[in-house]
Amino acid sequence: MANTSSKTNRVKLASFNLFNYIEPPLAYYDFENIYSAEQWQKKQSWLAEFLAQHQPDIIGFQEVFSAPALAEQMRAAGYEHFATVGEPTVIDDYICRDPVVALCSKFPVTEVTAIEAEPEYIYGLGLNPDFAFSRKPLRATVQLPQIGLCDIYVVHFKSKRPHLDELPAPKFVQSKLTQAVNRPSAAPLVNFGELLGRNSLGQWASSIQRGSEAALLFHAMLQRRIETNQPMMLMGDFNEELTSSVLSPLTNRELRFEKEGLGELANYPLTDAYKLFQQGLQDLFGVKATEANLEEIAEEEERMLAKARASRAPTHYYGASGNVLDYILLSADFDPSFDNSVAEVCDYHTEDRHLVNPSFERDSQSSDHAPVTCTLRIRR
Repeated sequence: MANTSSKTNRVKLASFNLFNYIEPPLAYYDFENIYSAEQWQKKQSWLAEFLAQHQPDIIGFQEVFSAPALAEQMRAAGYEHFATVGEPTVIDDYICRDPVVALCSKFPVTEVTAIEAEPEYIYGLGLNPDFAFSRKPLRATVQLPQIGLCDIYVVHFKSKRPHLDELPAPKFVQSKLTQAVNRPSAAPLVNFGELLGRNSLGQWASSIQRGSEAALLFHAMLQRRIETNQPMMLMGDFNEELTSSVLSPLTNRELRFEKEGLGELANYPLTDAYKLFQQGLQDLFGVKATEANLEEIAEEEERMLAKARASRAPTHYYGASGNVLDYILLSADFDPSFDNSVAEVCDYHTEDRHLVNPSFERDSQSSDHAPVTCTLRIRR
C-alpha cells in the first residue's frame, strides 16, 4: 500500500486499542493472563504489520500496560516521540490492572499533560468528591508540518461494564419451598430480581461516569482552545456510539444563551472525521456519483467512491452485534466549510480484517477492536 502521508501535505492519524499490551512476565487482571514468549512475539508482530501497512504519522493507543516496551517497539518502527501519562496499578508484584493511554508521533511533541477533573466542576455536577477519570486522558501538543502546534487528546472512556463497587451487596431470599419444608438451614437462593436491578443500576452508574468524563474533558479542551487557539484532535476508545446522548457534549452544536453578542462560536465544536470524509467525497464526486459513470473516474477516485457508498464498519463486536466505539474527532480547523480551515479529511479506514475474517496464525494475538485511521490533506 502506498504511504499517502509521505507527501508533504498529508498527515495520517490512527486510534488503536491494543487489547492488553503487556510484556511477560507481567499479567493482566489475573495471574493466569501471562503471555508466553510466542504469544508476546505474535502480538508485537501484529502491531508491526499494521504500522508497515498503514504507516500512520500519529497514533493514539489504549490498553497499554507495558509503556516502556511499546515505546521501544515504536522507536524501532521510526516513531521518535512517545508520550504517556500515569502508570498501571500493580498487584502482588506482577498482576496489573488500570492500563493507560499513550501517543506516538513522527512529528515533534512539545508538551504532554494528563487531564484531571477540576474539583469545582465535580461539585457542580453533583458527582462524588472522589470522582476521577477511569483512565487519565492524555493531551500532547504536536508540531504538525505547515499547520504548527496542534493539541491531540487520547482517551479511553469508562466501559459499559456495570459499575457495582458502591452498590449494597446483593440480597438473598429463602425460597417458598424451603420455608414450606421448614429447612431454615438450607442455603438461601439468589434474588434474581435484585441482581437484575443491580445490573441496571450498575450500567447506569457506568453511563454517568462515561458521560461525565466526556463533558469534563470537552470543557478542558475548550479552555485550552481559548488560551491557545490551536487546532484540536480527540481520538480513542469511547466505549459508546457517538450518537448516544451520553457522549453528546463532545459534538453538541446547540448553544443557548439569554444574551447576544457572545462572539463567534462556530470554531469550537468537534466533528467525527468519518463524517468529514463523507462530506468531502460528496462535494468532490457528487455529480459523477449520481451519474454512476465509473469509467470516467480515475482509479483513486473509484476507490474513494466505493468507500463512500459502503456502510461504516463496526470497530467492535459483542457477539454478532457490531458497534462503532473508536473515533477520531477534529476541530473546525479540519472542516473545509469553516472559513479558516487548514486541512481536510481525504481518507478514512477501519482495519477490521482480524474481526470479520480472522486467521488464527495471523490474528490470534491481535485486538478485539478495529483500529481506525484518517488522512488529512493540508490546504495551506
